[in-house]
Amino acid sequence: MNYPVYNQKRQIPPIVKAGPVIDTTVNKIDKIFINWSKKKWRNRHRINRFNRFNNKGGCSFPWPYGNSDMVYPITVNQENQGWAMSPNQSCKKGTWCPYACAPGYYSTQWDPLATKYNGAGSMNGGLYCDYNGILRKPFQDKPYCAKGVFNTIIRNTLSQPVSACQTVYPGNEAMIIPSVAQPGSTVPLNVVPNTYWLGTSSQFYVNLAGSTEKQCIWGNPDKPVGNWGPYIFGAGQAKDGNTYISVQYNPLYSQVGFKTTDTYNVEIKCLSGFCNYPEPKVCKCEKGVCSVANGCTVTLVGDAKAEFVIY
Repeated sequence: MNYPVYNQKRQIPPIVKAGPVIDTTVNKIDKIFINWSKKKWRNRHRINRFNRFNNKGGCSFPWPYGNSDMVYPITVNQENQGWAMSPNQSCKKGTWCPYACAPGYYSTQWDPLATKYNGAGSMNGGLYCDYNGILRKPFQDKPYCAKGVFNTIIRNTLSQPVSACQTVYPGNEAMIIPSVAQPGSTVPLNVVPNTYWLGTSSQFYVNLAGSTEKQCIWGNPDKPVGNWGPYIFGAGQAKDGNTYISVQYNPLYSQVGFKTTDTYNVEIKCLSGFCNYPEPKVCKCEKGVCSVANGCTVTLVGDAKAEFVIY
């Protein structure tokens, strides 16, 4: 692999080699998120820079919380050190290491040779850790995280937070990238554009009320979190320029005995433009029943915008 050396000199820990500085343009929305994240994650910034896992056999995670690249660190105190990988995985030499982005943003880096959905390359997202332990960026002309279509949000009307957990793809498909909707608030949902890897879309497992990013993990039949959460959301832009978003109950949730009637409800509502609904011209899952059997999909035509309302 002969990709350009990873560049991020201004904010990486001293254990990572750096090349020339890349100038990054930060727009107004980015600055709002950066200011919020720096304040919210001030203490975690120290933890990330002095991680107790010294990755001598691979590449350490180079970003602190609140970085201007909009990269979002995942479980920085575990072996993954912040990479969008399972907590017991590390970024090893000769492998690809995915990273997460802030809500509404998506990773623009992956293996250029990965051309199959289910082949070995489907795990090759993020940056390449070469055999010298240097991170390399395959698409040098792109930022690390780019703003998605930005036409869909989650609106939480409940009195407790709810976390939507995006799967890492290309990657190990673990549902570990969080978008947390606080009580009475909204959060952007990452709708990837049609230029994303092989035209794939985003998938989110949505947890019970009272959940945070800590519940964006692999669950099990006794623990309805992550892939066992009550809902699955889908979002992505097609080649025709339209965006398709969907909601359904998670089959795993009910298969092991949890009742969908006991959880909150979700409805997709149009905010602006033309939103094409399936019959009966509504898309919601309420009191254990969806308006369309097995879930429903809404088409956001052109510049239309919509929201997942949790109530």
